[in-house]
Amino acid sequence: MKKLITIILLVLSAGVFAQGRRYKVNSPVVISGQNNITIKGYLITGGASNCIYLRDCSNVHITKCKLKDSKKVGILLENCQNVLIDSCYITNVQTGVNAKNSVTVKVNSNYFRNMNGPFPAGCAVQFNNVSAPASQINYNRVENIAGEAQHPQDLLSVYKSNGMPGDSIQVIGNWIRGGQVINDSGGAAGIVLGDVGGTYQVARFNVVINGGFVGMQVQGGSHIKMDHNTIYSTPTAYSNDGLSYGNYSGQPSTDVEISYNKVKFFNKKGDEVDCWWDPKTVSKPKGWETNILKADIDEKILPHRIDDCHTDDDDDGRGIGRGRRGHKGTKTSSNEDDK
Repeated sequence: MKKLITIILLVLSAGVFAQGRRYKVNSPVVISGQNNITIKGYLITGGASNCIYLRDCSNVHITKCKLKDSKKVGILLENCQNVLIDSCYITNVQTGVNAKNSVTVKVNSNYFRNMNGPFPAGCAVQFNNVSAPASQINYNRVENIAGEAQHPQDLLSVYKSNGMPGDSIQVIGNWIRGGQVINDSGGAAGIVLGDVGGTYQVARFNVVINGGFVGMQVQGGSHIKMDHNTIYSTPTAYSNDGLSYGNYSGQPSTDVEISYNKVKFFNKKGDEVDCWWDPKTVSKPKGWETNILKADIDEKILPHRIDDCHTDDDDDGRGIGRGRRGHKGTKTSSNEDDK
């Protein structure tokens, strides 16, 4: 019996420990021109610097880090290839992840809290000229607390980025609560596809509550799909409409489908404005009539807490490791956009 009790106590202790992550305190990380890198388990306070800045790197895994209190970016990538960012906690930064001119970037299963901007920063994740194959912003949690987050903007932004046929850039399964509440940039949204153009992008199975001026929008681009999302907003000081499509890229926008989204969105006057498309710049997108407006939804579509989505494994004590020659992304079919 005593042995059994000891075993039970050990199991319980292991379970409790798994809920509290240990981090190694580290100064901001800057790496240039290196390959096969793992950055794991760091606690980095950015201050006036980016918490992690990688340039011209490939085969990178950034995981289980806590990045906070930066006047710049949590993770800045420039000209990188094959990068996986997962299970990180990024808070009180200008922008969470900014990937520029990069190929095969996966930002999956992270928690972002209080993006401060100001514009044009303020995103939780922005893909800026990111290309396929297999680029993803999937299963993240984003939360901006009114009165704490200073100037959140477009929270998940796909900007001038291109997938390919059968391998669209994915924005799938993300949860967002809280966004832009003041007129500090024009109109920001919870999720934006086709921003200043781009091709082969899909946003699906996302949930957005009080995401900003707009819940979700397509701003241009071609071969774009935005479907099966759930969008809700109470009246805020700057809420406008739930789901929108217009082309402000200066380039043609074709083959855009916006379908089967559930929307209930109240503007700042308290009027329900669930969707809108701009007939001056675009034709009505495919599937528009299938969207479920005045949906029977409310703020309970997300749980009260959304910050418990990570597995809190103990750090392995190695920090930046070598010899990693690839990674497995979230198990989401690369051709889900074709379904």
